[in-house]
Amino acid sequence: MNSSSGVNASSLKQMNKTTIIDALLNGSPLTKPEIAERTGLTFATVSNLLNELMTAGYVREAGYAKSGGGRKPLLYRLNPLSKVFFGVDVQVDQMVCVLMDIEGRLIVSSSVPFATSEGPHAAVALVCQQVREMLAARQLDISQVGGAGISTPGPVDGEAGIILSPPNMPGWRNVPFRQMVQEELQVPCMLEKDANAAAYGENRYGAGQRTEHMIYVMSDVGIGGGLIFNGHVYRGFLNDAGDIGHTIIDMEGPRCNCGGRGCVEAVASGIAIERSVLQATGVEMNLSSILAEAPDNANLSALVAKAGDGLGVAIASLCNALNPTMVILGGRLPIESELYFQHAQLTARQRMLPEFTHQIRIERAKLKGRSAAMGAAMLAYRLIH
Repeated sequence: MNSSSGVNASSLKQMNKTTIIDALLNGSPLTKPEIAERTGLTFATVSNLLNELMTAGYVREAGYAKSGGGRKPLLYRLNPLSKVFFGVDVQVDQMVCVLMDIEGRLIVSSSVPFATSEGPHAAVALVCQQVREMLAARQLDISQVGGAGISTPGPVDGEAGIILSPPNMPGWRNVPFRQMVQEELQVPCMLEKDANAAAYGENRYGAGQRTEHMIYVMSDVGIGGGLIFNGHVYRGFLNDAGDIGHTIIDMEGPRCNCGGRGCVEAVASGIAIERSVLQATGVEMNLSSILAEAPDNANLSALVAKAGDGLGVAIASLCNALNPTMVILGGRLPIESELYFQHAQLTARQRMLPEFTHQIRIERAKLKGRSAAMGAAMLAYRLIH
């Protein structure tokens, strides 16, 4: 066997183990024939990989199933005491960390201020500090960590583990962030675009549970999006599918940080609202202050509502093109501002094709600020080998 064939065989085995773990996450305990039926793998493959997963401590026996005659078949389930997984969401102005067990239960979480202007090395140091503090608080050792999923604004090269060029993070161009964290922590790491991780988190544990086709829209300082098709994250050709923030809704609109003009992010994001407030009032305000004062200030309310309308236009176009079951809105703007959420929802419904208007659900993210971190943590179990 040549080296490339060996790599492919190893990757296939890892993918098959992930498929088995997915099946157990979605419906354990299961027998071997049930796992084979749900995964499409052969009984022999399931049997061999289950033995490996049991030896590694990830899966355990869980008694016997009822028998229709003959020997009762063994049941299998995930072992919650085997390994823990970290999820880290690096945002423009904060870092959210979670620790979860292999069955997806949240053990502990934290949110700490962090300015990406401090640079990648400062981010790595804070990630490692948060990981070690969480482990110490739960009397766990780094050897008990099965992997860490890292979520950052895109675009990213997930395969190479590189943050490419986020428009709202100057100085973070072509950063090998996965390698930097992995070398410090000495645990397997993976890198995912924040909106993809959030989409997966909401699909697995939040508002989008049991939804096969959904769109997640993150509206915060910037705007991003993640797509779930057939229950899986859809990344597209260059790993940046769903980037709603740079969908153009106004050809003559304001300049965007990406260099384009009239992008959704230039019209409907936190940055866009801050700029609009400065232009309209001559007063510089941050997003938190604007959202806090908007309910009692007609001028601020009008600007927030207008931004929500802009997002709604983009959502309608996405729904018309992709026909999802639901759209989930996350990030500070729809979570903290009822006005923004209602305008985005109403405008989206007004602009959708009539047959979609009352059938596509539009809801807030259930996990709120932890969507991406929890999604990243559970994507990290794909590192099991």
